[in-house]
Amino acid sequence: MRRKIVFYLILSFSFLTGIRSQGQATPSEALSLFKAGKYAEALPIYEKLLERKNRDADYNYYYGVSLFKLNQSYDEAIQRLKIAASRPPEADVHFYLGQLYQRVYETQLAEEQYQLFLKKQKGNNEMTDRAKRAIEDCQAAERLINKHFNIEVIQKDTIDKADLLTYYHLSKDAGKLLTAGEFFSVGVHPDQIVFRTERSNEVFFPLLGSSGKYDLYKIVRLLDAWTEAEFLEGSINSDYNDLYPFMLTDGTTIYFSSDRPGGMGGLDIYQSFFDPQSGTFSEPANLGPPFNSPDDDYLLVPDIYAGRAWFATNRGVGSERLVIAEIVWDDQVIRNLTQNVHQIKTLAALPVSENALPRASSTLSSRNAPKKERKTELFRFQVSDTLVYTQFEHFQSKEALSAFRDGFTISQKRDSLTLLMGNKRKAYSQSYNQQELKQLIEQIVALEKQTYGLEESINSHYQKARRMELDHIRQQIREGRYAPKTSTQKMPDQPTELQTILANLKKGELSFYTDAEFQRKMEERAPMYRTLFNPSQIAELQRADSLSVWANILSLESARLLEESRNITTQPVNLKDRITNGSDIEEEMSQQMEDLIHQSREYKRNSLILYEQALDHKYRLYYERALALGASSNQAGSEELASHARTRYNEADESIKRLQTYHPEQLERLLALKRQSNEMLEESLNIQMAGTAQAMVTSPASQTGTRFTDISGSVAPSYPAIHKNEAGVATGQPARRDETPSDIVAGAFATAQPGTGQTEPATTQTPMPLEYRIQIGVFRNEPNAAALANIPQISSEALPDKPLRKYFSGSWPAYETAKSQVENIREAGFPGAFVVAFFNGQQISLEEARKKE
Repeated sequence: MRRKIVFYLILSFSFLTGIRSQGQATPSEALSLFKAGKYAEALPIYEKLLERKNRDADYNYYYGVSLFKLNQSYDEAIQRLKIAASRPPEADVHFYLGQLYQRVYETQLAEEQYQLFLKKQKGNNEMTDRAKRAIEDCQAAERLINKHFNIEVIQKDTIDKADLLTYYHLSKDAGKLLTAGEFFSVGVHPDQIVFRTERSNEVFFPLLGSSGKYDLYKIVRLLDAWTEAEFLEGSINSDYNDLYPFMLTDGTTIYFSSDRPGGMGGLDIYQSFFDPQSGTFSEPANLGPPFNSPDDDYLLVPDIYAGRAWFATNRGVGSERLVIAEIVWDDQVIRNLTQNVHQIKTLAALPVSENALPRASSTLSSRNAPKKERKTELFRFQVSDTLVYTQFEHFQSKEALSAFRDGFTISQKRDSLTLLMGNKRKAYSQSYNQQELKQLIEQIVALEKQTYGLEESINSHYQKARRMELDHIRQQIREGRYAPKTSTQKMPDQPTELQTILANLKKGELSFYTDAEFQRKMEERAPMYRTLFNPSQIAELQRADSLSVWANILSLESARLLEESRNITTQPVNLKDRITNGSDIEEEMSQQMEDLIHQSREYKRNSLILYEQALDHKYRLYYERALALGASSNQAGSEELASHARTRYNEADESIKRLQTYHPEQLERLLALKRQSNEMLEESLNIQMAGTAQAMVTSPASQTGTRFTDISGSVAPSYPAIHKNEAGVATGQPARRDETPSDIVAGAFATAQPGTGQTEPATTQTPMPLEYRIQIGVFRNEPNAAALANIPQISSEALPDKPLRKYFSGSWPAYETAKSQVENIREAGFPGAFVVAFFNGQQISLEEARKKE
């Protein structure tokens, strides 16, 4: 009998175990595993439970947190925790949502979740401190992810932490990595990594301070001994952990890792420069993605002799594992503007390049694997959209090569002087010694004088080289002798940023899709294009015009979507929907709003990219043509316009390069300067084109300046006449010297009464058959009097049913004559000025007016 009872007990226990093994464990058992930190065991149980109750807040919370703890499926974890947030079993659901959003680079959403978490907390604890620091990291990451480095991953391995150094294969001339235990007998933690320079005369290492944080030190070898540990001076050390130093063979550039604020989270890789004169290191620069992430990233070790670099990260792996990435280290490792968050996510995954070396089956074979031959690029000189030179031997024309060498030599001088000047300025900002400050000022001023004008000289040589090379290639093509040199062509396997944007344009989804603006611009510029440019250049210019139109369409679409996202939050939710869908409807609305905002930002970024590409293309063609025409022409005003355009364009271009983060408003303002430079060049070209139809004469009745008289006999005011008010522009009457700006404005809006000499506000005008004016704006109040005093006669008309008036300047019978004054009026203080047409007193389209001329 006892044996039967024992048998039944064993059978029952086996049956229950079998049920548990089939995923039938209870919620209480899953919770016990979760609270014990056994997330890998709790995860499949919650997965089974969710199959039965997919919307259960508790199950979703524990399942989502388990995924996060195991570094698995961040996107799914976010969706689970968003469901759990409606009725969370724990108050920290927003903290974990913040952590997840941060790891998928949705920094604004992460910050919102951290703020919600802090709002619901009472008092401070370790988790609230972590949330506050995470908000700082998100704000810093928002700036950092706007730019990224282009890297080519050759090989990637997931390893144990203990094997870290076995995957770094430095050349002998690059120095050596060691564990502290291999070099120091005492004083430094034996597991810390130290770096010994190639000459073995310096060792850089971290040392634990009394605050419990690591700082960076070095020791220097004397004849028969080592010096005492020297604290690295400057901003390189902080109140936080500073570790993993590596100094390049130039003795100036150092890479290290730190968890200081201003990074993306965890340990981040930084770059700093040593100034031998002051003996200090510069303010470190965070390298941003893909080197850095919200996890720990460290030990970047470039080997310039092998053209390789390595760095370590624990993103996406457990606490005791690491990912080692081996990358190509050459001139192509440069920073670029980021298109969207998806791009950062892709780069952060460190995908192995398609050209990567075959993976070996063991560490030894990987270490001895033959390296792919890759010639380091000496420079990158873009000859055309499809042709890039990286070596001197790529040039076809000897004359073009000579011009390029001149520019390249000056550019090297500029770079050296700029680096030295930066170091001097940094030293000046840190010094308190008056004598030293005086010397630094003198040195900085001297360096500024040496660098002044070098940029324009470089661009001039490069533009000359580009023009000569393209002319030579065209001649070779005509003669059937053109054969491109090796590696000069851009490889078509990777689409450019511009090609990607255009390929992804879905015109059917755009509310503002129209080609009317493009058609108008084409017709307006067609005569100048046909006269001054060859067919291939015309095609490039028309393509740039098309890009400008698309940029404007995407900008309008961005504004529409942003407005639509705002309207979602104002839509009331009726009681029926709330009862039927519960909290789901709020989640759906929130998701819709997030999607619209994301798409709006995407459109805006793409709009600015297209616009800049269009402006750069046109500037290059316009400026080269203006230079060529200017060398063989003496048309007054043309050369001055081209010079001003070049200065304005270069200032804008340099300012864009200096932008540290993606800032749409700043970028738009700078692109507006580029647009103005193109308009000035266009005006310069129009002056050249009209040279045969215009005769430059000096008015005998006026000694104030030169005027242009066109073949119809109409007189257009000269630049001095407009800006200095030295002659009556509209009426031919001299301006009174005692008139104030307000007097001039009052007179501009008045007409004389016959026989009285008195004036009253103008009510009617005798219409001209056809006239062109320049619209300066629409204003509620009277425009600035001082600005109006510097432009031709003013007229205005009220807008129907609105307390606004349109203001116009001047009156000309020919379109080209009116257009020649637009830039002058813009510079006088009305940047939005443009030409409009009137016929019989009514405003008509420019297209219609041009037909009547």
